[in-house]
Amino acid sequence: MNAPHLDIRGLTVDFTTPTGPVHALRDVSFAVPQNSVTGIVGESGSGKSTVLWSILGLLSANARVRRGEILFEGEDMLRKGTDALRAARGQDMSVVFQNPMASQIPVLTYATQMRDILYRKRDLSAADKRTLAVEMMERVGIPDPARRIDQYPHHFSGGMRQRAGIAMALLPRPRLLLADEPTTALDVTMEAQVIHLIRDLATELETTVLVVSHNLGLIAEMCDHVVVMYAGEVVEAGPVRELFHNARHPYTRALLDCDPARITRKTRHLPVIEGSLPDLSAPPKGCIFAARCPKATLHCEAEAPSAQVSGGRHSVRCHFPVTEKSVPDAPRILDAPHATPPDAGDIPLLEVPYLNVRFRTMGPIRARLNGVADPFVDAVLDVGLTVRRGETLGLVGESGSGKTTLGRAILNLTRASAGSVRFEGREVRNLPERAFKPLRRDMAMMFQDAIGSLSPRKTVRALIAEPFVIHGAQDRDLDREAERLADLVQLPRAFLGRYPHELSGGQARRVGVARALALNPKLIIADEPTAGLDVSVQGDILNLMAELQREKGLSYLLITHNLPVVRHVSDRLAIMYMGRIVETGEAEAIFNQPGHPYTEALVRGVPQPDPDQRRTAPPLRGEVPSLMNRPRGCDFAARCPFAKDECRQIKPSQSTRADGRVIACHFPLI
Repeated sequence: MNAPHLDIRGLTVDFTTPTGPVHALRDVSFAVPQNSVTGIVGESGSGKSTVLWSILGLLSANARVRRGEILFEGEDMLRKGTDALRAARGQDMSVVFQNPMASQIPVLTYATQMRDILYRKRDLSAADKRTLAVEMMERVGIPDPARRIDQYPHHFSGGMRQRAGIAMALLPRPRLLLADEPTTALDVTMEAQVIHLIRDLATELETTVLVVSHNLGLIAEMCDHVVVMYAGEVVEAGPVRELFHNARHPYTRALLDCDPARITRKTRHLPVIEGSLPDLSAPPKGCIFAARCPKATLHCEAEAPSAQVSGGRHSVRCHFPVTEKSVPDAPRILDAPHATPPDAGDIPLLEVPYLNVRFRTMGPIRARLNGVADPFVDAVLDVGLTVRRGETLGLVGESGSGKTTLGRAILNLTRASAGSVRFEGREVRNLPERAFKPLRRDMAMMFQDAIGSLSPRKTVRALIAEPFVIHGAQDRDLDREAERLADLVQLPRAFLGRYPHELSGGQARRVGVARALALNPKLIIADEPTAGLDVSVQGDILNLMAELQREKGLSYLLITHNLPVVRHVSDRLAIMYMGRIVETGEAEAIFNQPGHPYTEALVRGVPQPDPDQRRTAPPLRGEVPSLMNRPRGCDFAARCPFAKDECRQIKPSQSTRADGRVIACHFPLI
């Protein structure tokens, strides 16, 4: 084991609130070896990001470090003054933020932002700084960096913005790189590229990395050492293989059990960790996990455990640590079969044949002046899909593939340029809002941003009751309806008086489910319902949706890039790429044997929560081509390892296979 590059000892942090102090971190201690990648994993609220901001000296004004040391190369960061901290940040240590759009300045080009990062390099001219920036952009895989460095963040896709963020963090060649949920908003293929990119560049530049994530697959694939945190404490730490194959703390075991990527057969009920995090304004005096631990005793509740170290490197804070070996591919599974399987002979609840959605790229006058005959871009092109009653159709694809646009067009929130949308046999495409409004009782949407889609000025009670007000059902007892719906989605009634900013991600998602269910719809379009949620919380939400489907006969169009989840909750899948459906079929059949090369890249691209299954290279390289410059032939040809000349010249037509699957490919894999 290398000497510690970063050594955190007894870090204790409180946050002052109107109701008293919140003890966010309590006696946190762990070491980060030099030239290694260390991961911190745990549920939201466990204190992972607070550790990062403590290292950087970027805690909020109401934070107070009660005690502890943060030794970076032997110097205590907590004892440094403001100027010394500012000198260390961005020079000796850098950070890759979770949301690149929020951490990058939207009104400055990347050239300007990267030049500003090098402001301490006074011996370099502006031209030299630009050269270094272009070279770093090239190293993180951004095409044509000399031209694109002069563009703004909004010109880049989500994956490219994250790459640019990595380039900016590594530009001054820091000795310590901190990464806060670097792949949360990315789809599976871009996530794999970012994982390999950070690890490869860290090795090349001899940089130590500390990464925070709740994605166990990312931690297993990227890290050498793992620190498991729960409710502000370190409960287990050790080498990655030892921890994943011989986890000793019940919380670590529970986290591994909850990961749907470890479940190799389809199940409609995902494992969860029962209960919730304790109130950190008054932490229990015993084991912090005792209230949720199935093996807890009175001794656990009365006395806090001390850390036990085995093998010199694996530590666990538990009175009764687990001793038997983990079985990575055999988590606890609770089957909940579909109560009323959809009947293929029924008339589909929703039919979408050959739908097109176009967006204008420039105004008519500017287009005429520039000689552009067709100033539009096709975001959704000739899409055909059906959703039967009581069925879940998973719509899967990379960011920018047109999934959300399709969902919004179905709900008349985005105007379609051609094609058809039939709901219960009735044509509803582009209906005037007055005519479409009654249909919104039967067609609801769960938006991707659970908190951002809720009015910050309304209480949860008012938000849940709002659909009744909008649709003129005010003769009902709104308070009673709000309580009924809160009970339905298992949201405590005490939360009805709270505002959105007082909710966790999982709680806000439950409010979104309650709003969608208010008027007893027949179809719910769920846009990334598990985005940003921990594995246990996402299991909670999906189990709730499955239970409501069985009780009420709901149909779901589930838009997501979370493949481990979609496998277990979907009856059928539709794979979307650059606005087109490239494969449709039964979910389990597609996962067992993908037919389109793009589908195979998505399925094989899921990082496994097992360090012995690390990939040597990303399953899919390159960026999605621009919609404004579609390839002449197959849209996927430039990234496809099986592409031939025919693929680059001729658009593939859809063909139906023997198992009923529909694939748009010249040379399908089945």
